[in-house]
Amino acid sequence: MTAFSRRASSRGFTLIELLVSMAILAIISLGAYSFLSSTSATALRVQERQAKLLALARLQGVIAQDLSQWVNRPIRDELGDALPPFVLEPDGSLEFTRRGLSNPLDKARSDLLRVRYEMRGKRLWRLTWNTLDRLPGQKPLAAPLGPKDVTLRWRVQAGPSAPVLSLWPATTAGANASNRNVVTEGAPEVVDLQLQVAPWGEIRRVFLLPSYDAL
Repeated sequence: MTAFSRRASSRGFTLIELLVSMAILAIISLGAYSFLSSTSATALRVQERQAKLLALARLQGVIAQDLSQWVNRPIRDELGDALPPFVLEPDGSLEFTRRGLSNPLDKARSDLLRVRYEMRGKRLWRLTWNTLDRLPGQKPLAAPLGPKDVTLRWRVQAGPSAPVLSLWPATTAGANASNRNVVTEGAPEVVDLQLQVAPWGEIRRVFLLPSYDAL
């Protein structure tokens, strides 16, 4: 083997070969980064949707539990005016009396509480009063319920063949000699809940209320 052949066989990469290798490596790295970034973003979106689904399931479960324990018990507000046992207001807020207030210490008190659902922006809130006939200045316990960016609509029916209403009863004024029947009217038989939740669109639940005699 000649000296020229030995030099040719032992030489390193040329500058052009190094540049080509670096370019190929950069392309491969960029592709791998894009793939990993896309995979991470997809996983994050899946986690967000799972959390939203869980919050939505909890929302429906809490509402179903509340409505299943509705009871025909009117109350008095902070001013002493009577409110019906079940109220669906023009702004879409729903308020009613229910059983089932927990009593772990077995105290001598009622197991009834007042529940109210109202929209604040695009978030549903649940308010509760452990004392039915409210005292001046009494504040409810309030907590957000369900996912954000929700549009909610309640509708009710007094029976299967009755008209669908967005208001119950016809007026929510306090009881007096002329409208005391409002307070003792009770509740509808059917409550229809319509939710608009992105990205799933409309979700609808229909609840049948139990029948209770007035307390």
